[in-house]
Amino acid sequence: MKLFIYGAGGAGLETYDLVSRNRKIKTRYTGVYFVDDFAPEGEYYGTRRLHFTSCKEYMGEDGAAFIIAAGEPAVRRLLYEKVKSAGYPLATLIDETAIISDTAAIGKGCIIQAYAVVSSEATINENCFLMLQTIIGHHAVMESHCVVSPKATVGGHSRVGTEAFLGLGSSMMQGVNIGSKAIVGLGSMVFKNVEDGATVIGNPARVTKGNSEHKVFGR
Repeated sequence: MKLFIYGAGGAGLETYDLVSRNRKIKTRYTGVYFVDDFAPEGEYYGTRRLHFTSCKEYMGEDGAAFIIAAGEPAVRRLLYEKVKSAGYPLATLIDETAIISDTAAIGKGCIIQAYAVVSSEATINENCFLMLQTIIGHHAVMESHCVVSPKATVGGHSRVGTEAFLGLGSSMMQGVNIGSKAIVGLGSMVFKNVEDGATVIGNPARVTKGNSEHKVFGR
């Protein structure tokens, strides 16, 4: 089976490295390729970078799976919908150093990086991205297309809404709800619920104005 990493930026390179260093994952795939519709096709990072429309040429008879490698939640959703609409299956990549409870549920298309922890009865829905050393507490629920940055912590019995983003080193108290498309700034401490679409920063985290487009990595 071939693996197509949709996204060739930093998240894509990290995902390629995750596959390369985990023997069980690496042996699952006979080829690994990047997909980037905005860069030229050709040799890239020891493999090839392709456009989405070119992927069929490389699939062969053993099938293929896609993984979305983007740190922007809205982009994750868009690429996920594109892959699903084309009828391609999603891979799930979990680093062998991650600690995943036997009672946790992990959805299709998730990436869980090194030393992450997903605790008892936690639910990670489709196409979430848990980065290095993230902690998801017991009974927590992560809705689809969420991104949790390195060393961020989600408290037990908490819920993180669709397309939410938790910044580097942020923490949320147990039982707190983060709304859909909300953004929690790096290092922020969240002690109360965050409404849909809100951006919060600080300790304690407070709502900040602007960013009506809910972009994490604005240009």
